[in-house]
Amino acid sequence: MGTGIPLLNDYKQEFFAKRFPQTILGGPKLRLGYDAPVYVYINQLILFIIPFILGGLVTLLIELDTISDVVGVILYGSLVLAFVLAANIISAIVQEKCTSDLTYPTKKNLFAEEDEIDFVSCCGVETYEFVIPRKKFIANLIIHAVLSGCMCGLSLWYLLPTTLNALYSNSTGATVVIFIFGWFTVLVAQYPLTVAAPPEPATYRTMDRWELSPLTRPFYVLVFCMFDLLYRYHSQATFSTTNQALHILFVVLPVLWTGGFLPPVDCFFLWLGEQVHIHLLGGSPMASDLRLGVLLLLSVGVYFAAYFMPSCLATVLVSALFGYILSIDLGGLVNQIIHTCRSRNKVSDDQGVIAMDMRIKGFLWRWGVLEFLYHFIMLAVVGVTAGLLNMNSHTISGDVWRILGYVIIGFCVFEKILRDLQNVYIFFGLLRNWLFPKSSHLGKIFMDRRKMLKPLGVVRRIIVNWVAPLAMLGYASLLVTTSDPASVSVTTALSTATSVWYLFGVVRVFRAIWQNTVTSLLELSITHIILVTTTSTSDLILFPILSLVIGLCLDRTIQFLNKLYFCVTVLITSWTDKKQRRGSTAALIGVSVFLFPLVLLMVSLASVLSAPLLPLFTLPLFVMGFPRPNKFWPENVGASANVNPDTMFYKQLAPVLSGTLGSAFADGRLGEAFVGNHYLLRFQDRLVWIMVLERGAGYCTVSIKGLELQETSCHTAEAARLDDIFEEAFPEKLGCSLNQYPLHTLALVDIEPVKTYSDARNVLTGIIDQPGSFDIVMSSFIKSLVWVLLHRVNQLKIKEKKKNLENASKGAGSENNNNLSGRISKASLHHNDRAVIAMETYAGRPSSSKQNKMNSSWGSLGSFTDSIFSEDEFTDRKKTNATKQEPKKAKTPTFGAPAKTVSKFDDEIEDLMNDFELGLPALDVKKKTPNVGAVSKFDSKKTSNGIFKPMTNLAGSPDFKCSHSVHISLPQKWRELPLEPSQVSRYMGKFPREWFKHVLGTLDWSGVKGPVNQVKEEVANDDVLTNCYSQLVMACYSIFDTNSSVGGANTLYKFYNGDLPWNAMLDWLSEDKELYKLVLKAYRYGFKMMLDQVLMGEATTPAEFEEYLTEFDRDWYIGLEKEEEWKTSVLNSVPSLFSLGHNKAQGTYSSRLLTLQEEMVYIGRLNSEAVKGQWANLSLELLYFTNDDEERYSIQAHPTILRNLTVQAADPPLGYPIFSSHPISIPTV
Repeated sequence: MGTGIPLLNDYKQEFFAKRFPQTILGGPKLRLGYDAPVYVYINQLILFIIPFILGGLVTLLIELDTISDVVGVILYGSLVLAFVLAANIISAIVQEKCTSDLTYPTKKNLFAEEDEIDFVSCCGVETYEFVIPRKKFIANLIIHAVLSGCMCGLSLWYLLPTTLNALYSNSTGATVVIFIFGWFTVLVAQYPLTVAAPPEPATYRTMDRWELSPLTRPFYVLVFCMFDLLYRYHSQATFSTTNQALHILFVVLPVLWTGGFLPPVDCFFLWLGEQVHIHLLGGSPMASDLRLGVLLLLSVGVYFAAYFMPSCLATVLVSALFGYILSIDLGGLVNQIIHTCRSRNKVSDDQGVIAMDMRIKGFLWRWGVLEFLYHFIMLAVVGVTAGLLNMNSHTISGDVWRILGYVIIGFCVFEKILRDLQNVYIFFGLLRNWLFPKSSHLGKIFMDRRKMLKPLGVVRRIIVNWVAPLAMLGYASLLVTTSDPASVSVTTALSTATSVWYLFGVVRVFRAIWQNTVTSLLELSITHIILVTTTSTSDLILFPILSLVIGLCLDRTIQFLNKLYFCVTVLITSWTDKKQRRGSTAALIGVSVFLFPLVLLMVSLASVLSAPLLPLFTLPLFVMGFPRPNKFWPENVGASANVNPDTMFYKQLAPVLSGTLGSAFADGRLGEAFVGNHYLLRFQDRLVWIMVLERGAGYCTVSIKGLELQETSCHTAEAARLDDIFEEAFPEKLGCSLNQYPLHTLALVDIEPVKTYSDARNVLTGIIDQPGSFDIVMSSFIKSLVWVLLHRVNQLKIKEKKKNLENASKGAGSENNNNLSGRISKASLHHNDRAVIAMETYAGRPSSSKQNKMNSSWGSLGSFTDSIFSEDEFTDRKKTNATKQEPKKAKTPTFGAPAKTVSKFDDEIEDLMNDFELGLPALDVKKKTPNVGAVSKFDSKKTSNGIFKPMTNLAGSPDFKCSHSVHISLPQKWRELPLEPSQVSRYMGKFPREWFKHVLGTLDWSGVKGPVNQVKEEVANDDVLTNCYSQLVMACYSIFDTNSSVGGANTLYKFYNGDLPWNAMLDWLSEDKELYKLVLKAYRYGFKMMLDQVLMGEATTPAEFEEYLTEFDRDWYIGLEKEEEWKTSVLNSVPSLFSLGHNKAQGTYSSRLLTLQEEMVYIGRLNSEAVKGQWANLSLELLYFTNDDEERYSIQAHPTILRNLTVQAADPPLGYPIFSSHPISIPTV
């Protein structure tokens, strides 16, 4: 594999050959890849050389003492400013004027590698567009010109021969070399300001929205010039050697820019701010740039407050109190406030992590009264401890701080032991921990064994969160003192320079003990050993300064060891892994070994600058990448991901996993959550990437990424190696076994049970293609439909009654409603229960100023004799009821009075009026009365295609035998069926009446007056209600029964997907979305019941069917993966999901079953420097070399450094995780 894949294909090599000269020269495009007129090159050379010509003339005038150096600097700066302004203004005017006047368009492709242009003339608009492209913003034109003038003016002064002679003791050789190459540095730094930024290997952002790239090179030139000004005006003796070294380094700047060693200006300030925040102010890297800026400003404010405090006690109190305040999760508090404000204002919040955090209940997961009280108590303890000890520090025996120092050393060692004993491996990951459970496959046994280690985690929590920080607080309070802490300042006896560093140390130590407790334990342990063993009186031995220096050295040492480990791993595996060998591998290894001191120097330099060690194309050829912030990528964490249908699984997993991580980090089972740590989680076919972004007092902030589930060959190879590592960690005979993969970038640290979905796929061949499967499905479908309809109607009626009760209580004082209620009660005294409900229903309805006739089925009683209710007994009862309603008809004007203010009744009101037989509706006197012989709207129905369908009318006013049947009567819209009674009657024998009665007994009758059992029995014996449901159920059944004669696997699959054969009933059903979903849901229930009965035995009793359907309603979603409800069910953690699929190529049908259960998740910690190095190479390859070949060498599988998985985990657009969370704050108390 390694030999056959090129690092860069031929096309990219040609592209690089055109781009590299631009990088060296600062932007001039002297190699275009196509024939261009000579004037194109001449114009660029003129723009490049003019600053040197002007600078040479002014230098000559200064050297001849014609003008002073200050005047020369101002003059030259003004000339360059005018030159840049003139060039850009002329170009902008020409392009603005000529763009609309072009006779034909220039041929220009927006892709950089295909930038061929047809040039017309030397001063043509296309020439100006190519040589001096327009600035994006007018303000940048002025800013770049001013910055160019300042830089060139100061650079002239910086490179004056008189300056160089004085600096290097009149050494002509040094002066000439530095003068010539120094001016080359100035030219390649100035050209981007005149034209545009060149392609830079050190590219941080994929899009330069604000045109910051042209400022990078001038910025570094100005930094060197600033040191020269300090040398001239502050102290030449102090900065003499430094200035000499910087002049030499100034000449090398083009090499550093070309090599990509210096960061872009925006990245530089973010990196510098983070380093200051960590190593001078005791803070932590932040999860976002905004957080970093805010916390940095607050920390600087605390520093100045502590510096100018008049007494040592005040300085200690300010440092201690604000050290604790700034170390807690203030970012989470601000996010919660913003989320609360947006929720109240009903503004959408895309911070998915906020909503996710709200789902996790527990101490410190969100800010509440208890959390504020906890932090207030801790703040009080901190203030009292620091204040009392510091105030009495001059009277307390000197042995106290020594004893505290040894206690701190003891805590440091004890915490390390407690932490390692909970990991899979101990002694730097070399030996298997015999206390860790022997097997991960036996879940209960594993968890029982894990509980034995729980006390270790509890003890560690107590030490890390409370005992150790307070001990370190007391230690620092005793050592940061003066002769009279209450009145004497800490800076009284110190020089200004020492005072500055001393206060940095004070502020840092009081904050770091909370911000990063474990690291502070080690720092103060080393500090104490030095303090008690040395007798030096140097300022460096002062406790705050010494702890500051030790903290910086410790951080860089850890980075150096990790980088060296990564370097050695790549060197060894590039040869031992045959698939990684290339023709040049042996030569590269030989050079690296021969020049190992230089490699070691490169590793050391990268460690000092906290920059990634970049393996070029992931070969054993190492260079230093440019320094960047800890979160590595410029965009906000979680801002984008390559979303696909599998994203929802990681989205469901994230909050559950966060809770698991909180407990694991707190106990120390995953080691200490150092900022910059990366963890890889593996279970089933899923991989989760976790990065620690921020650390503080009682919390850490992480980012969770989900990698693709559809594994490529490279993905599979690396995942297989992970599985091997996990299996080797649990040998059959557990003794003092060694780690079989000591050089691997991943070290297994823990196994955690996490409640997530297990995914099972099964081929259904031999089940759904059996001859009897269709009949079982249809039989189960009828029962499922009865169940679904009855429970749905029952839910609707309960909700409706609750709503009506609320509306009735709100409108109880309305006179109009009270009068109407009285009339309704008088008109229906023989139906007391119904009258009450009618009153409640109507009383809460708003009135309108318009009149409309109430569309009701009451005007179609002539067609009602054709329905299933045209039995003699029922007809007699109808006549009796009609006789009773005669008085009500006489009072129609009275009852109809409110109708003048009612615009319309919805289906529920009309349905209720029908059920209660309150009489015919009031007529609108302004409208014409329809003909008596007119056809009722229920006799026929005209569809949009003009076809008249016969109607079966269920929409009349059925006179239920039981007064309680109204509580589950069908809604009005479900009573109109486009079928003749004869079409339905042939299915009526299949209706399961006993099952219907059984389901009635499972409904909620809590809102009905009377004994529940008696009500159930009366309703079950109501034949009118049974006929209503049987008519609707069997009409729906008729749709699916069309292909019963040829029912097979394909028919079942089509019906499951909702692909139903057309008929008049289907048209009617499709118009009602709710009923359609219920019918389809019932069919899918029936299909699932068929599978269960075939596999586990037939259900024969109503109780068994009830158990099935109750479980389906409670714990299942049965549908299709492409449906939105599937995604919603996963996100809502529905216990089980089922779907049906079809492979057309193989002609097979398969099921997919997702089950929410605890899965054993393997957690490994990655070498953070290996990740950063590969990400730095990825950035260089894609953003500079544009090497986006999907089969490139640097993305191929590397089982040791997990190259393919690491590339996937990078932020888009360079990586392609399918899920990326926003920063998640996890409590670790």
